[in-house]
Amino acid sequence: MISIVPAQKSDIQTLQNLNDEVFTDNYKYDSDLKMDWAQSETGKKYFTELVENPKAICFIAKDGEKAVGYIACSSKDFGYRKGKYIEIENMGVSPSYRSQGIGSLLIDKALGLAKERGFNKVYVNAYSENLKAVEFYEKSGFKKIDISLEKEI
Repeated sequence: MISIVPAQKSDIQTLQNLNDEVFTDNYKYDSDLKMDWAQSETGKKYFTELVENPKAICFIAKDGEKAVGYIACSSKDFGYRKGKYIEIENMGVSPSYRSQGIGSLLIDKALGLAKERGFNKVYVNAYSENLKAVEFYEKSGFKKIDISLEKEI
C-alpha cells in the first residue's frame, strides 16, 4: 500500500536519489541537464532548504518503507498576476511505479495542503516533448498557458 508522508530532514538523501531517477528520464528531453546536480552540494543544499522551509511543501510516496516518488512545491510570485501561486518545482515517481496513480496521490496531497495555506493557483513546467508528463498534468486538471523557448547561441 502506498502512503504519502511529509519529507523530513532525514529524507534529504532519499530526495536526492529520487531526483536522480527523474533526471535520468528527463535527459532525453534536455541534454543540458547537469546529471550530477542532485548529488552535488548545490542539490543537497536545495533539498535541505526545501525540507527546512516551513512555507514549502514536500511529500514522499512510500511503498512500505521504500521511497518511490516525491513532490516538492514552493510559492511562486509572478508579480504581474493576481493569484497566489504555488509551483511544483520537482516531482517524480520511480520508473517501475509509474502509471499506478502515485503521481495523482502526490499532487492531491500537496495541493490539498497548498489550498489550506491560501494558495489558489498551481503552476508546473514540463518538457513539451515529454508527452506522458504533459498528458498526466492535463488529466490532473492543468491547462497549457504558455510555451517556453530556448536557442543555443
